[in-house]
Amino acid sequence: MTDNPLETPGPGRSGARAARMMLAAVAVVAFVAVAGAVFWLSEQQARKMQVGIPDFSSQEFRLTDQSGASRSAADFAGAPVALFFGYTYCPDVCPMTLTLLANALDEAGDRGLDTAALQTIFVTVDAERDTPEQLAAYLSLFDTEVTGLTGSSEALVKVQRDFGAYASRVEREDGVVLWDHTATVYLYDADGRFTGTIVFNEPPEFVTEKLARLFQAG
Repeated sequence: MTDNPLETPGPGRSGARAARMMLAAVAVVAFVAVAGAVFWLSEQQARKMQVGIPDFSSQEFRLTDQSGASRSAADFAGAPVALFFGYTYCPDVCPMTLTLLANALDEAGDRGLDTAALQTIFVTVDAERDTPEQLAAYLSLFDTEVTGLTGSSEALVKVQRDFGAYASRVEREDGVVLWDHTATVYLYDADGRFTGTIVFNEPPEFVTEKLARLFQAG
């Protein structure tokens, strides 16, 4: 064997390199296949949920936004909607979801899509603490435009029930009040029709794809 660095690698080295390239290609194909399967299952689950979730356009509510203005479902007609139930004292799910949406909107914008039309609505489940002022301060922390809605406990419970959402007050032994609530984002097209959901901790690329479809449908 020669030590000449310019010597052409022998068949053993070429075979090993080819094997590594083949394994890498197989890994990429497997990843794409798994990702596609997960996205397909997510879409199928969303379609199943359509049976029990009403269209946004069919709802009637009167709540107050973070500026103190009275808002109804009709105010959001004509543009796609991303609807989320949460509360400003939420330690994890709510800030993570709003951040995920903001990042996905940036990604969709990078694709050349007009994301400005999306109306992101954050309906609080905590009538006692989430005043319009509290909502305004909280939502200003996120790099996306969000309409916060609050109201009386009775009004909020009715909205939750009408949209098929869930919320339950939990008071810990140390006195801290938390809420166990639906962590799903509901998506509606410009005509107010329910089109699907974004579940908590869904992969960012799936969220971007769902929003892109929503904009293209509108």
